[in-house]
Amino acid sequence: MPCISFPSVTVEPARGGKPCTITSIEQAAEFLMNDWPPERGRLHGLARQACLDALTGNLSGADARAVFIDAAREADILMDYGIRQR
Repeated sequence: MPCISFPSVTVEPARGGKPCTITSIEQAAEFLMNDWPPERGRLHGLARQACLDALTGNLSGADARAVFIDAAREADILMDYGIRQR
C-alpha cells in the first residue's frame, strides 16, 4: 500500500516528550491509536475512520488530514511551531 503523504501537522503526544510531526495518513492513524490523550472526544473516532477511509481509497488524504486537525484541536494537542494552538 503506498504512503499517503500530506502537509505536516505537529501535535503533542499524550505521554509528553517532544512534539510529533505527522506527514502521512499512516502516521496519523498510528498516532490516533497509540499516542492520543486518554480522554477522547467525538472527533477522535471520526479522525480514525477518516484515516481508514483514506487508506482504502474512499476519502482523500486532504479530507482525512482536515478531520485529524479538527480532532487534534478538540483534544488541545495541535501545535504550530512548537506552540499549542488554543
